[in-house]
Amino acid sequence: MPTVQVDPVHQISLNYQCLGEGEDLLLIHGLGANLAFWYPGIASALAQHYRVIIYDLRGHGKSTISDSGYTLTRMVQDLRVLLEYLEVEKVHLVGHSFGARVALLYSISHAQQVKSLTVADTQLQCLQPKMRLRDWPHWQSWRQKLLEQGAPLPSEDQIIDFHLLDQLNTTVNELTKPSLKNRDMGRKGKDRWQKLMATAAKQEFEQETEITTAKLSQIIQPTLAIYGEKSHCLPTCSQLKNLLPNCSEVIIPEVGHFFPVIKPDQFVQVILNFCQKDNRFLERKLLVSPALEK
Repeated sequence: MPTVQVDPVHQISLNYQCLGEGEDLLLIHGLGANLAFWYPGIASALAQHYRVIIYDLRGHGKSTISDSGYTLTRMVQDLRVLLEYLEVEKVHLVGHSFGARVALLYSISHAQQVKSLTVADTQLQCLQPKMRLRDWPHWQSWRQKLLEQGAPLPSEDQIIDFHLLDQLNTTVNELTKPSLKNRDMGRKGKDRWQKLMATAAKQEFEQETEITTAKLSQIIQPTLAIYGEKSHCLPTCSQLKNLLPNCSEVIIPEVGHFFPVIKPDQFVQVILNFCQKDNRFLERKLLVSPALEK
């Protein structure tokens, strides 16, 4: 796959891929994932209607692992370089989890370039206080599964944050017995993740001071907040709908945080409906605006 240098001085490059033709639509994955998150059902389906751009965030997939540079501001700068390189003038942004935070901050700092914004199941510190593990609605089912496997249990007083999720992810990986086919791939992914965690990423991922309620209220682009019915991030969804002037919401039933990979067909259809509705909204706005000026 092609790459683009986002920091030539430190030799930092991003791995990316473009599929299809038409208006530009960019997908941003979350922490610990890579551009393959959008395969097989999402990227290829959207590429029937748009030029779909997918890429690996800094430190993820085949993009460079740097010693630092994992703040939202730096991620937005990386994305800006990628879009300039691809000569993108206007783009539909779609982000999941941490990727949605990148998309939100990009929409704030580069508003003129964002045609529409889709926020998929992210939690924002300025809208939703961090939850303790004991208060998570699905903790008891997770707790039972860990007990059945003989795994050590984290303290229920712990805040649900990146560090705890990393801890749980490590525990689950240790308990999982991969098939021979996937064992080598799993080992490579684990080694790469451990290398990333040895950088400043672990601390910088938690920094979110760039996103405030005041800045969020400035987002006037058509925005879609799409969340899983069982997600612990739902309070953020309702706050976004109230705070952003042009925000609508869709709740996907019977799924949690990773609903895009569990129900990809439904996710794609919601995105298509939203973006097509956005186009009609912009056309009406262009037709009405001159009359309003008289």
